[in-house]
Amino acid sequence: MTGNLGDGRIVVGAARTERADAIDLARNWLDAVWRRDVAAAAAMMAPGARITVSGGHQFATLEAFAAFAAGRYAELRKQADAFEACEAAGGLAVYVRGTLSGTFTDGTPFGTVRWCDRFLVAQGRIADIDTWSDIAEIRTGAAST
Repeated sequence: MTGNLGDGRIVVGAARTERADAIDLARNWLDAVWRRDVAAAAAMMAPGARITVSGGHQFATLEAFAAFAAGRYAELRKQADAFEACEAAGGLAVYVRGTLSGTFTDGTPFGTVRWCDRFLVAQGRIADIDTWSDIAEIRTGAAST
């Protein structure tokens, strides 16, 4: 009997979803940045992509973004705990949440700082990245002690 999907048969599919592909792109970009492979990370970004961090600082290149971070952190480690994707205006949004740890340039250590990155993925490339963290609260606390 040739049936249709309504006759109780199980259909197994191996197709990847756009959301899974978008999550993989964000994960691969983060991996490239953490390896300091600027060329690989840049290749995943669409022309004109921007990176915006807490405080509204915007960067048009990875090099400018890295220079900004180098002025703030002697060492920075990101732990990604969750990846989520959803529909968004202009493509798919991938949210990545986790914690930061490291050392400020003055030698002050920090840890367990919450962060969230939002990647806008359009046509298989990263169109924009917005990143937020609680680092200002940690830094304020360190400066007031």
